[in-house]
Amino acid sequence: MKARSIARELALLGVSQLSDNATASAASSRMVGRSDGRETVTQKVTAKPSTDALNALLKKALTALAAEAQETIETAEGEMQRGNRLILESETRTVESKEVRSRILPAIPLVEAAINRVGNTLEMLMFTQQADRKGMVAAKRALKDAAERVEIADRLMHEHEQKVLDIETVRTQIESAISTVQQSLIGIKQALIPEHLTNLISHEEIRDYACSLLYNWIQHWQAIDAQLDEAMEKWTIRRLARVDRDILRLAMIDIVYLNVPKKVAIDEAIEIAKRYSDEDGYRFINGVLRRATDKLEEATASSKTKAEILGSELG
Repeated sequence: MKARSIARELALLGVSQLSDNATASAASSRMVGRSDGRETVTQKVTAKPSTDALNALLKKALTALAAEAQETIETAEGEMQRGNRLILESETRTVESKEVRSRILPAIPLVEAAINRVGNTLEMLMFTQQADRKGMVAAKRALKDAAERVEIADRLMHEHEQKVLDIETVRTQIESAISTVQQSLIGIKQALIPEHLTNLISHEEIRDYACSLLYNWIQHWQAIDAQLDEAMEKWTIRRLARVDRDILRLAMIDIVYLNVPKKVAIDEAIEIAKRYSDEDGYRFINGVLRRATDKLEEATASSKTKAEILGSELG
């Protein structure tokens, strides 16, 4: 992944630590502050977006990411433990086939949920682990294999619902899936070590570009929101999901303030939306950005024409 692509995702994480109204947040920082008289990282950066404050915000965002990932992993581990227990009970506590099935069936959605949670966490961490991309890719493949094994087990259970079924085959598939996920978690947990995460912002190009995006977000969010509102028919940016509106804002900042070609900025926004939003979300984002940039180009062309006409008249 290119440095600027990583920086955009990092900036999106940083933005998530700010109030959705930067001006209001800054005013609140000046009026309220902390009870002990010290400002929080968020208050400092919104009141005065200095380089140090922006770097601190990025570190805070990565810390929040690690905490969220850890919580998700713990939930997934709990689901796998319950699934494993059901499989074990189906082997040691029951003999009659219906009872065996009744214990195995609930294990399948538990393991599926665990795989999805770990997969989502892995997707979140992929962009932070540039030093161990191969390890993360291997973990992704392993999770895919685990998901396929659970799918096989589920299909066998339903296809043979009224027939004699080799329960041992189902158990083997589910146990193998659980073991594969557990192995993947070793590397994923390693990726959550604080120094591994903060290594990301030691990369100068990543850090500087992420800070530029955050600085312009804080300084220009009102103008950007107005441009986006104009591009949406019978809708406003405030009515969108938080992650969707922040992706839109960052893409417009890329185009308007950082001179990124619109095709590049839109493509990047779509890729980020595919990771953090849903299918409807990224399609909507694509449409809004195309309309917004078209309007900007029309306004620029109109201004240029007026300037040319004025110049010819003065000439």
